[in-house]
Amino acid sequence: MATCRRKKSATGIYHVVVKGINKEKIFYMQREKLYLKKIILKHLEKLEVEIYSYCIMSNHAHFIIRAEIEVLSLFMAKVLAEYASYYNYKHRRNGHVFQNRFMSECIENDRYFWTCLRYIHLNPVKANMVKNPVRYKYSSMADYMTETTGILDSKAIRIYKEHFRDYSEFEDFHRIRQTELFLDYSDDVKLQYMELALYIAEKLYEEKKLTLLHQVFEEKENRKEYIKRLCEKLKIGVRRAEKLCTDVYNKVDSG
Repeated sequence: MATCRRKKSATGIYHVVVKGINKEKIFYMQREKLYLKKIILKHLEKLEVEIYSYCIMSNHAHFIIRAEIEVLSLFMAKVLAEYASYYNYKHRRNGHVFQNRFMSECIENDRYFWTCLRYIHLNPVKANMVKNPVRYKYSSMADYMTETTGILDSKAIRIYKEHFRDYSEFEDFHRIRQTELFLDYSDDVKLQYMELALYIAEKLYEEKKLTLLHQVFEEKENRKEYIKRLCEKLKIGVRRAEKLCTDVYNKVDSG
């Protein structure tokens, strides 16, 4: 079966996601995460690839990478093939380790770059692994704090220092609520939709100066306006918006 051609970013910057087959924890142990970092460093020395952010979770990993599209594909192919060989030998197994090819989306502007970087760093926080993203050892958050290069490209540190006055401001930026959707594996995308839908409900509640958040869902005119906003802001159809409305209402009602 033919694969779809990757969309080329005008900036050359991509949000890249790799995930374990069948949601397996392919980076579960510390030495597995460390080995992935080791082979990434190895191939960074050979190819013109710049990494601006990364986070290695137990069953998937995120990166912001700048490279020519052909070089990006070659880099990821080499890294994933070498890791798969290591993982299969270590666990005495055969077969695929990763779910299909890596996923990628274009990052075309500065705003999306920084909000995507924040989303990547907050992965361990959302997974309840740490409360502060800098405490997670397998992401670039700590690299930014210490201004450490290696996996993180030196250009990443430079633009970080141009964009933020100091690390404290960078840390504050990570406390801002996400209001965009990002490429991820399916379960997390569903969670993103729920979080954004709740945010939209809370904004409507504030605008209309309602007494209770429940009024957004239970009162017909408010519900109609809420569904309309879900369609517009999340770019989804009415039926999906109605289903999302019900799911968020159930969450609010049970909370």
